[in-house]
Amino acid sequence: MRFELHSGPIKVPATLHKAIGRKVDKVEQRLKRYHPDVAEMELRVAHVDKLNEYECNLVLRAFKETMHASKSAPELRVAVDKSFEAMMLQLDHYRVKLNKSLQDHSE
Repeated sequence: MRFELHSGPIKVPATLHKAIGRKVDKVEQRLKRYHPDVAEMELRVAHVDKLNEYECNLVLRAFKETMHASKSAPELRVAVDKSFEAMMLQLDHYRVKLNKSLQDHSE
């Protein structure tokens, strides 16, 4: 799966880059059964000065769907982790919906 990281002026540490890569791989593993190689993810991180928090926005385009997850936290790593957790929940819900649809068509 192709993904882009947009961080603007924020310096993303190499360790966080690696962690993001592992998380993207997990998302890809969940998608492989359905439509391999048809997904792309965009990840944007920003610092919200007013709140002194980091914000992480994920956009996953897969199938004919676009899923969004956005979370903020005082630390960049926590914001990224929370965003990926939210995305995984959305993916799980989508997979259940898709499986039900496939079962309905096969009956």
